[in-house]
Parts: sequence; C-alpha cells; structure tokens
Amino acid sequence: MAKYKDVEMPGDLYYFNTDNHIWAKIEADNTVRIGIDQFGQKAAGTMAYVKFKPAGGKTIKNRPLGTVEAGKYIGPVRAPVNGTILEINQEVLDEPTLINTDSYGKGWIAVIEADNLEEDFKDLIHGEENVQAFLEADYKKYEDEGLFADDEKEK
Repeated sequence: MAKYKDVEMPGDLYYFNTDNHIWAKIEADNTVRIGIDQFGQKAAGTMAYVKFKPAGGKTIKNRPLGTVEAGKYIGPVRAPVNGTILEINQEVLDEPTLINTDSYGKGWIAVIEADNLEEDFKDLIHGEENVQAFLEADYKKYEDEGLFADDEKEK
C-alpha cells in the first residue's frame, strides 16, 4: 500500500496517469474494474453528480466514458482501456459520494472488457515503489499549486 499524508493507493492496482486519477483492477482475462482513486477524489472534493455511458457502450483509452461533478472539479472521467462497458455501478449513480467514502470498494465506476489489455496497461503505473513515487510527486504538486478541494477551507 502506497501512503502519503492522508492518501492511500494500493500497489496491486494499476493507475492511469491523468488528471482523473483512475485506478484499474484486472478481474478476469480481459475484464477490468475501474474507479477514481483516493487521491483523485480528495483533489476533486465531494462528488455531487456522475453520469457514465451505459453498459454496452464502447470506451477508447484516454477518451471520456462519463463525467463527474464535485466540489472543485467538473469534467470527464477518462477510460484507461479500449473496450466495451459490461457494467456501470448503479449504487454510484444513485449515491456519488461512495467515490469519496469507499474509493476502492463500493465506489467503483465500471467494469470494462478490454480489447487489448496487455497493450493498454503498458503505460499504467503499477507496483508499490512506482505507485509511491507517483503519489508523492503528484501530492506535492497539488499542494504547491493549491489544487486540493479542501485547500480553500484552510486559507
């Protein structure tokens, strides 16, 4: 588990290095469960609204598969893989704050059948040391630039 200050990121997950902070977990041969990592939800703030493509929809790596609205972020959630959406988490649609309260559990977003998992995962961040280095560097950048949603409250 990578830890830095108040953020934890499991090293066994894969992370798509975008402003969205998407995690991905391989569940079967080409099936991937995805969500917004704890860092991403901290930066965005309390989730207020989410909307995603329906099951059966296609995803293109680095293209939006949906949008979220939160305290400090309104924008796309980008797909970490090319593929087909098998399932969207209805609980998150009904209660977006699950992303904040249980990022890696009940707050997952979608299950995607990847077209080419091996190719799409080549540039994702994985492993304790890599995730730790990524977390620390990005956290420091966000702190320096005042980009965390709760930064406004501290000023």
